[in-house]
Amino acid sequence: MEKTLSKSTERERPQGYGIQIGYRTLSIRVDERQLPQKPKKSKDPTDAIAAIDVHLIPSNQVYNRYSCHPTVGLEAAAVQRKLKSDGKNIISSPPTKYWLKALNYVFGGFNFLMWIAFVVTISPTNHVQLSYKPLGQPPLVFNLGVATLLMIVIIVSATFYALVDWNASRIMKSIKSLIAEEASVIREGKQQLVPANDIVVGDIVVLSTGERVPADLRIVQMSSDLKFDRSLLTGESDMVPGSLDSTADNALETRNLALTSTFVTQGTCHGVVFATGDRTVMGRLVSMSGETKFKLTTIQKEIWFFTKVISAVALSLFCLSLLLFGVWLRTSYPGYDTVSIAIVNSIGCLTAFVPQGLPVCVALSLTVIARRMSKRHVLVKNLATIETLGCISVLCSDKTGTLTAGKMAVESVAFLDAAYSAKDFIANFTDALSCTIAPTSTASASQTRSPSPLTSFSSNPVHVLHAITRLCNGAKFASSHDSSTNEKFTPDSEPTIKGDPTDTAILKFATSLSAVDSTARESSGKYVKAFEIPFNSKNKWMMTVVRDTSVAAMVDKVGDAAIEKKESRKYEPDVVPTQEGTWMFVKGAPDILFPACGTVMLSDGSVIPFGEAERERLGAMQSEWSSEGQRVLALCQKPLPLFKSSLPPSDLEESLYSDLHSLTLVALVGIRDPPREDVPSAIEVIRRAGVRVFMVTGDFRLTAVAIARQVGIVTQQQIDTIADVRSPVLSGKFPSGTIPAPLIKPSPDDPIRSLVLTGEDVTSLTPHDWDIILSHYTELVFARTTPDQKMKIVESIKARGDNTVAVTGDGVNDAPALKAADIGVAMGAGSDVAKEAAALVLLKNDFASIPVAIEMGRLVFDNLKKVTLYLMPVGSYTEFMAVLSNVLLGMQIPLSSYLQVCFSITNDVVMSISLMYEKAEADLMLRKPRNARTDRLTDWRLFFQIYLFLGLMAWPCAMSMWFVYMRQQGLGFYDVILVYNKWSDGWKGYTLDELTTFVNRGQCIYYVTMVFIQYGSLLAIRNRRVSILHSNPLWGPRRNLLVPVGMIGTALIAVVNLYGPGLQKVFSTTPIPGMFWGPPFGFALGILCMDEVRKACVRAWPNSFIAKMAW
Repeated sequence: MEKTLSKSTERERPQGYGIQIGYRTLSIRVDERQLPQKPKKSKDPTDAIAAIDVHLIPSNQVYNRYSCHPTVGLEAAAVQRKLKSDGKNIISSPPTKYWLKALNYVFGGFNFLMWIAFVVTISPTNHVQLSYKPLGQPPLVFNLGVATLLMIVIIVSATFYALVDWNASRIMKSIKSLIAEEASVIREGKQQLVPANDIVVGDIVVLSTGERVPADLRIVQMSSDLKFDRSLLTGESDMVPGSLDSTADNALETRNLALTSTFVTQGTCHGVVFATGDRTVMGRLVSMSGETKFKLTTIQKEIWFFTKVISAVALSLFCLSLLLFGVWLRTSYPGYDTVSIAIVNSIGCLTAFVPQGLPVCVALSLTVIARRMSKRHVLVKNLATIETLGCISVLCSDKTGTLTAGKMAVESVAFLDAAYSAKDFIANFTDALSCTIAPTSTASASQTRSPSPLTSFSSNPVHVLHAITRLCNGAKFASSHDSSTNEKFTPDSEPTIKGDPTDTAILKFATSLSAVDSTARESSGKYVKAFEIPFNSKNKWMMTVVRDTSVAAMVDKVGDAAIEKKESRKYEPDVVPTQEGTWMFVKGAPDILFPACGTVMLSDGSVIPFGEAERERLGAMQSEWSSEGQRVLALCQKPLPLFKSSLPPSDLEESLYSDLHSLTLVALVGIRDPPREDVPSAIEVIRRAGVRVFMVTGDFRLTAVAIARQVGIVTQQQIDTIADVRSPVLSGKFPSGTIPAPLIKPSPDDPIRSLVLTGEDVTSLTPHDWDIILSHYTELVFARTTPDQKMKIVESIKARGDNTVAVTGDGVNDAPALKAADIGVAMGAGSDVAKEAAALVLLKNDFASIPVAIEMGRLVFDNLKKVTLYLMPVGSYTEFMAVLSNVLLGMQIPLSSYLQVCFSITNDVVMSISLMYEKAEADLMLRKPRNARTDRLTDWRLFFQIYLFLGLMAWPCAMSMWFVYMRQQGLGFYDVILVYNKWSDGWKGYTLDELTTFVNRGQCIYYVTMVFIQYGSLLAIRNRRVSILHSNPLWGPRRNLLVPVGMIGTALIAVVNLYGPGLQKVFSTTPIPGMFWGPPFGFALGILCMDEVRKACVRAWPNSFIAKMAW
């Protein structure tokens, strides 16, 4: 292919390294025959990884091998050809073992108990025949029908589990697709953003801090501080430095390769793509590793524990029932029941204790909540996250970009002797040069000077200010726009800038200066970047070395020798060594850079020593601005006549570190980042929910406290420091080692206290100090923290007070803390590293979504408790009492095994699903967070409500209806109880067929009573405290139309069971007298009214015994 670039009079924008290239008419021919041919058959993954050799060849040969050009990249036509031949840059998902999934669907959950019941029902009895056809007796079609029903239950349950799983996977896939990954590549001589899936072999990818590596790359250009996070590949958390040269023969160990799904944690680089999609190292490892292992969520562990307990109880009762029959009833009352009937009746012990709807509701609820959260633009990366959100007790939030809008702007500018608002400084640019701008803070007359006209670069303060803000900057224009060109700019027509919010604000300020005075633009436009040390959260400063273009050209010709000859020359700070033309610009935290400054520039361009008085003056200005919520940066410069650009990057960086002294402090700039509008109200809601909110930031202490006050994290006037923590008063109040770790948290009765700590304080904290801090203080602000310190803070909080810790952040420096937290929450506009480390991503950067997410997590657990409470009193307890009465009280079973199974897997499931769609109760976000370690899904309060409240009302109601019906048939209480084998032909003058008809109809009456009693249970369970008068399901804020739909559905199921001709023939169901349809509604109303009385007592006497027993 041939590429021709037309001549341009404008200098193209540097692509990440400040290397400006003036294009002339140029022809580039690339022979695509040099490209490695696509293999006809895929290699073994291990052999393919071992065969990688691109790291062993020089950089210039890399361009040749992959048919690309270092500044032009690939042509569009070549990209299309490669996309067609190689496919999209997508790693295929590991193969799913569907047969294992199918086995889990069929035998998982409570289905294994259904299988036991089925096998027992169909198992051989009397040695030779099946249960439904006992030896010497006519076939019992009823038993065969029960077995068939159990098989239908298994099939339907398995199908439903599969559908829910498939729907959940589909929803999660669609939610995750909301994050469109993009990559910056050089194509046709321009740097452009393209979908990461469209990257092809030969593309030149431009990476910067915080970005994910989109394909396997060979590094061809890099900054000296380049580092990668390879933990996803290696499991090691240590950062790996980058390199231009091979450091190992093994492709997995060399440092000059950037592999897919690793992250740039520091620095910038260019890399040539040598593998995409399944041909990347990650793609081959995925194909080798097979299917991803499934990890149980917190709530699934709860359900599994509950399942094991219930299953153990059910199997024990089943065995006990058969044991009583075999040991006692069969010998003492021969003829009372046959073996077949005893087996089928005992199956009720299995079905009665199986809340078949619970596993379905768990899967369904998590899917429903995930869908709701996606509508709020909240990406849930794992369903496990949802339930854990409800346990959050501490929220540690970053400041910039999380609590604040991330829309920074320079608000203040100050020299030693004068301070200005940025708006006035720019609007009166010409006056600023003459020092006639009215300063916003006072300066003595003796300090105001009238400089003589100065033209040299370093002694013109505005030119210096412009040069530092433009060149000592990690942000860049997204287009070819550059403020150093001769384009016309206005403050209202700001170009699109890509970069850190702080650097973006500084670059916008520089662009605004360029717009009102071309001399500043021309002055700084003569300089290009020669070397750069980007900002990092540990140093808290950024350094750039710039050179005059003429000096740069000279160095290219003769090297550093010409400059080294001038080593003996003495340099005066206020005189520009134009013959050297090399400068160090530094921008960073004042408290870090002040000790490195030896002189300070005044507003007239003159330079004076930076003594104690000057430091105090600027320190006071920093404190004043910081207390107003501004981020303050110091801008410094220093000449570098002996800059040795030929040194290796690592040696050059070390040399520059040693030169970081005797700087000239030029000015301070104050940057304001306003809090997000929704943050104060969101934090108020979170704190009302019992969640403590801490700020963890790398910003200055006073700035952090100011923002914390604005958003409501700090509410007290008095803020303690580390000295107060270590005071004898607190040390005596909290002796070392006397408080158990789970109890290390403030008491609700204690007054609210605030504390601010710096990163240095955090490093010095002892375990006893942490005990005091987390026991005594409710409001905490951590300032000037590094990533390691943030992680230490999170781990220390997690280790105390049974806390579930959530961390919010958006930057690379937040990633360690996000990983260490129980729940990591990243902003959608944040770095790829942060989003990868987080479990939750706020796609719209909406902090107000966090309390919604907490509420959703609590709602899942709350609704599952309600489902359990709904299923057990009637669906389990009342059914079990029917079986128990048959075995121990010698009466005919009041509820047939068919109706037991049918009630458990149809009526109960239909009604319980409606509970999963319940909305949050009014007090849900006023309760204390759930303790994930001690607060179980089922506790003694729940069992009290199930068995000693609702169960003791439901079972007698159903049993009484059975006795009433028998009484109507002339059979009194003692005529049906303790009769055992007397229940035979001629008992009380009735034939056996008549007695059987009575039993069948009585069983249907018992079943119908259970169905309608559940109406009262359901309406009572919908609210823990609030009356149904304020939360009915038909209208209002708690409207849930699935409740009446479920009621109608269960009634229809009951009608079909009683009146279906086929069911009547097989399962001996029968219509019931009309008078028995009405009383169950009265029982349901009675249960509802009793629960209303209980709720009223709880509301009226919240500290009473009844309230303490409430679930």
